[in-house]
Amino acid sequence: MIALTSAIQAAFISGSINFSSSPDGGIILQDSGENATTSLAAAAGIKSWTMAEVETGSGSFGSVADGSVVRFLQPWIFDSSTTMTPLWTIAGPEAFSFDMTSSSTVYRSKHFLAIRGTGFLTGNGFNDTPATWWFTTQGVAAEGKFTWSSSIVAHAVPDGGTTIILLGGSLLGLSGLRRHFKGCRLRPT
Repeated sequence: MIALTSAIQAAFISGSINFSSSPDGGIILQDSGENATTSLAAAAGIKSWTMAEVETGSGSFGSVADGSVVRFLQPWIFDSSTTMTPLWTIAGPEAFSFDMTSSSTVYRSKHFLAIRGTGFLTGNGFNDTPATWWFTTQGVAAEGKFTWSSSIVAHAVPDGGTTIILLGGSLLGLSGLRRHFKGCRLRPT
């Protein structure tokens, strides 16, 4: 007889969450010399973030209230393989954070900047989950600050073979039952 047991495991994070700056917030960009800049084309990183907040969340992020404060590590250099642990954090009972392992510029012009980062999401009661983070900023700086937005999407994680083990065990069980009952025949009464 085969006995199957399973351990209780935390779930992986699913869904997405979007951030931006509040109307009075924004970002200050820095050039490669770590000086503040108002040029998207010359920007090498973010010197500081002010008033970052959650816009909306879905899936595992559905319990995070819109307008929740998001704290970012600063400075952040765009094209970096340096791990940023964590790049951002949402505090509270629904705490989430993102450890970025790498980032690269996807598109840059004098009016638009798009950065892609990869890493792992962590959250209370969840397993670390691979994720991709997108950051964009556009337009012209107002009082030296840019508006910006970002989103992160958790990636589906394979189940590690549990489904195959359960399927294989079921097929073995059915095979055993078939052999057991193969010689049995129903007799009419």
